[in-house]
Amino acid sequence: MPIAVQSFGSGSSGNALLVESSETLILIDCGLAPRSLAAALAASGRSLGDLDAVLLTHEHVDHMRALSGLARAGVTVVCTAGTARSAAVASERWEEIRPATELRLGDLAIEALPVSHDAAEPCGFTLSADGVRVTVATDLGRADAALHGVVAVSDLVVLEANHDEEMLRRGPYPARTKRRVLSDLGHLSNDASGALLAASFVGTRRLPTVWLAHLSQTNNRPELARQAVARALAARDQVAPILPLPRREVGPVWRSNGQPVTPIQLAMGL
Repeated sequence: MPIAVQSFGSGSSGNALLVESSETLILIDCGLAPRSLAAALAASGRSLGDLDAVLLTHEHVDHMRALSGLARAGVTVVCTAGTARSAAVASERWEEIRPATELRLGDLAIEALPVSHDAAEPCGFTLSADGVRVTVATDLGRADAALHGVVAVSDLVVLEANHDEEMLRRGPYPARTKRRVLSDLGHLSNDASGALLAASFVGTRRLPTVWLAHLSQTNNRPELARQAVARALAARDQVAPILPLPRREVGPVWRSNGQPVTPIQLAMGL
């Protein structure tokens, strides 16, 4: 069976990705309201009891809103020690993951990727099975060069493109919030996301599918994000499929065997 990934929501209203391999079914984050998460799982033919684990990137509510319900269902929580403390994860349900140390869940090999964000010990994740790699980094304030290597060898990259900088600077947010979003502990802009991807893809022949995540409802637009990333890639003669994820709706499904399961309009006419 190929690896399949589906977005259940992406943004400040709630984040969750369902990842399924031959032997393993996991969530990356569980920031939807419990009923919404249960409904999304049911629509995919799954339930909470089918999950082998939930991987938490950090403790902000839009990434862990349904955590208590998952814990009651007996789902293992995988996260860093700092996130476990801040999210008050029960020790009997927690499995620690450390950067640069591989953790295995069934047939999935999982590594935590340190990121810069205003949380206790935030991380992204890279998951691999049968030669396929998926990398997720959805809240980060700095386009860290340490991510280049893992992004370059991924088949699917889920990367934050939170805001258009001009929209943010001219927008309604208070000055303090603007400074936080623009800081190295805030969120990645469209341009910064494009620059990270373009730098990662230098010398790479087969470019991955790119899903743009955590778009701001106030300070971004899906087409603005897509165009900014496409421009950054085009400046280096790179072309990749690019899709901004829907904020509140269940999103597309990506399969490692390339078979489409929902209509996806890809960048650059692909």
